[in-house]
Amino acid sequence: MSELKSSNLINKLEAVLKNIAAFCLISMALLTGADIISRGACGSPIFGVEEIIAVLAVLTTGLALGYTHSQKSNIGVEFLVSKFKRRTRRNINCATNIVSAVLFAVVAWRLVLYGQSLKEAGEVTMTLALPTYMIIYALAFGFGCFTLTLLKEIAEHLLGDK
Repeated sequence: MSELKSSNLINKLEAVLKNIAAFCLISMALLTGADIISRGACGSPIFGVEEIIAVLAVLTTGLALGYTHSQKSNIGVEFLVSKFKRRTRRNINCATNIVSAVLFAVVAWRLVLYGQSLKEAGEVTMTLALPTYMIIYALAFGFGCFTLTLLKEIAEHLLGDK
């Protein structure tokens, strides 16, 4: 029962992060359009638009990782693996998920440490003076949630749920 609750919690977290990522993506498109209109109509770009779009792009990518993986929407090379038996494919997928979970857990951890160092140094973006560490922390959170998605799939494989 606890596996089901944690799985549902991770699924809900993925959905929330997916919606935030979608909002960031739509905001990027609208902001780009507004900047183009501003340049054409007023002869002046929106102040800091490139910086804001870069931040939104980072958030879009980092926050959508878990949902994208759970939906099997990522790009995978399966030419060789597709030739194996179903059980072998599932075991290869589980092994890949284990290696990926370790890798992305380390990446999330290192991003947190990097964010801490940026916070201590007082780093901000060049134009708008946004605190850079907050962007790094958000990215670390996205990678951490992606790691949870991978761990959920590993548990489902080991428990035989899927």
